Amino acid sequence: MTVGEVISVTYPDADVQGLVSAEAVFRHVHGLIAHRLSKDTSTARALRAQLRGALNREVGSVPAIWDLTLDKRKGGLSDGATRGEKAVHGALTLWAFHQGAAVDTASAPSDRPLSFASAIRVVAEHQKGDKRAEETPIFNRFSAAVQAPTFDGLLVHLRSLVSQLKSAGIPCDYAKLAADLFLWQDSGCRSSVMRDWGRQFARALSESSVASSGE
Repeated sequence: MTVGEVISVTYPDADVQGLVSAEAVFRHVHGLIAHRLSKDTSTARALRAQLRGALNREVGSVPAIWDLTLDKRKGGLSDGATRGEKAVHGALTLWAFHQGAAVDTASAPSDRPLSFASAIRVVAEHQKGDKRAEETPIFNRFSAAVQAPTFDGLLVHLRSLVSQLKSAGIPCDYAKLAADLFLWQDSGCRSSVMRDWGRQFARALSESSVASSGE
């Protein structure tokens, strides 16, 4: 998967091939959110609560979400968490934090979801007043996230950013974010991911994008 590429979604997910690529991670997260986690059922509500409780917890440390976040392929897995597992765990726990206890349209899959950086720009537009979007509090946090030296540090900044998205009622595409988190962990792809986020943020918002965010 190249940065910014549109992926066709097929469900079920990557149980056989594993979470070994950005495409597999994207499909896994998209499928789970669309087909299991967004349901208004007691099981889905319990899983969302478990995911929220696993935010900032180590991958694999919460047994109730093993089925959601761990790579299920046989053999070839190291003792530590894989890139795919870290990306899936990070994206799903952030999604559950964003979603909260209620089932609504926030951050659920849609035909034209906002990318993470585009959603950040929507909030920046709301905050800026007579200033530039690059002078807003959310941009300052976004800039810190872009420059985070470690994956754990990146997730700390993302949680703060998602909190602001949640407060503003702005949804975003968590399957695409999961794919970005997978690529970010490859030092050779990290600059491309950050450049893609920068381009999305810098791009002028169309009226349709603002309208779709609930403006």
